[in-house]
Parts: sequence; structure tokens; C-alpha cells
Amino acid sequence: RWDGGRLIGHIQSHSSGPVIFTMDREGRRDETLFTLKDGALINILDVAGSANGEIAIAASAFSADKRAATFIARISADREHQTITRTWPYCPKILTFTPDGTVWTIGNLKDDEDTQDIANHVLRRFDPSGKMLGSATLRVQGWQTATTSFLRASRDRVGWFTRAGEYLEFSLDGQEIARYPGPEGAGVESRNITGMVLSEDNEVIVGHFGRATAEFMILDRERRSWKAVSVSKEQLPEWAFVLGLDGDTLVTFSTSGRLGRFKTR
Repeated sequence: RWDGGRLIGHIQSHSSGPVIFTMDREGRRDETLFTLKDGALINILDVAGSANGEIAIAASAFSADKRAATFIARISADREHQTITRTWPYCPKILTFTPDGTVWTIGNLKDDEDTQDIANHVLRRFDPSGKMLGSATLRVQGWQTATTSFLRASRDRVGWFTRAGEYLEFSLDGQEIARYPGPEGAGVESRNITGMVLSEDNEVIVGHFGRATAEFMILDRERRSWKAVSVSKEQLPEWAFVLGLDGDTLVTFSTSGRLGRFKTR
């Protein structure tokens, strides 16, 4: 994803040493090896970046003695320090930073024996020290939170585009303030959504796989509907994933391995 003016991702997940990478606008790449003390097998589910260069990770791990754990990790901007917050039996799947440095997560809650989910779509917020600030179970369609849903923040709210295609917004204290149907009415299946972005001015754009090219749609709040964004077809790749916003520029990633940049205004 594109967060805080840089590309953020990870490689070598499902290993004892996944690598978190960032790349700035000039293409300068930085890599950080992420490990745990007991050599655990780590599975990274989501990564996010803050405006000041911090990185947050939602992950699970199996220790050498086969014990399972879930956690959130925060890596400092200078990459010299990391804070681990163990969350089990809560399993965060997606996360994002808000402007005050809080990490928001959505995931599911297991029983202690890890035999079943006892709550889905659980929203939990954590301060920079790892202290939980609040927890709520959200009522939305479907049962999957999934890493294929999208959680993003603006200067005054957080938006969540769910796996079932609903779009919800929350104030920074965790209260739901708006809810909109997804773009299915415009002929877009939720499974074809490739990403969602929320601008600083609260403009919401989703990308999806169209008939022949990638396409973008913007939320019309007054009409509670989505409208297509006009982009020259010559500029669009056949497949493109929406990664984020760089100011007012939409950043995408195509299967050819190239980043695309599109002005939104």
C-alpha cells in the first residue's frame, strides 16, 4: 500500500524473518528484517505506515514450541525500535494509522482453545504504547473481515470498505458516523474491488476490475451512490490495484510490476 508518502510492503512472509520494505517517490528502497526472539514462524497479514515514517504490522506467529500468537508490531521511523503488543485471542486482520498515532485494527475474536470464532468484525484501537483504547463488535453484512477488505484514515475519520462491499466511516473516537452501500448497483461485484482510498478531504475512491481495463469509482455522499471516474483508456492497464493516495495523486500497481499515478483533481 501507499502510506505516508511511500510504498510499504513485505516479502518472505510465513518465515522466521519476513522483510518489510519501503520505497519513496524517487525509488529509494529501504528494507527491515522483522524477527521475534524465539525464532517464531511469522505470517504478516497487513502493514501500514504513518506520516512520520512509523510502520505497523498485524501478524500471527508460531513459536518453536508450536504455540500460536497474534500481535501488532510498531517499528519506529528510524527502524531502531519495535513495540510488540500481543493480542491473542483477538486476531487483527487489517490496520491503519490515524493522525494522532493510534493504530486501528479490525479482526476476529477466538476462544482461548482456538476452536472457533466467538466474534467477527471486531474493531480495536491501540495507542503508541500498545494500550488498547477501545473495542467494539461491528454489525455488517457477511462474516469475513478478511485481508481483502480495506481500512484507511483521513485527518478526521476512518473508513472501512468491507469484504461484503459495504462502506462505513467512524469518528476518531471509534463511533460510527456514516454507512453507505457498495457500488454493486453500478454493476461492480465486491470480489472485483482492488482497493479503496480515503483522501484528507474525505473523498472515497475504489478501484475495480472492469470489462477490459481497471476502473475507478468515487462515492457520491449526497446520492449515496458511486459514479465512474473519467480516465483515458489509453492510460489504464488491464489490471491495476489501488494502493493509496500521494496528496491528490492516486497510486496503483499493475501486474506488470509498474506503479501508476493518476491525478484525482
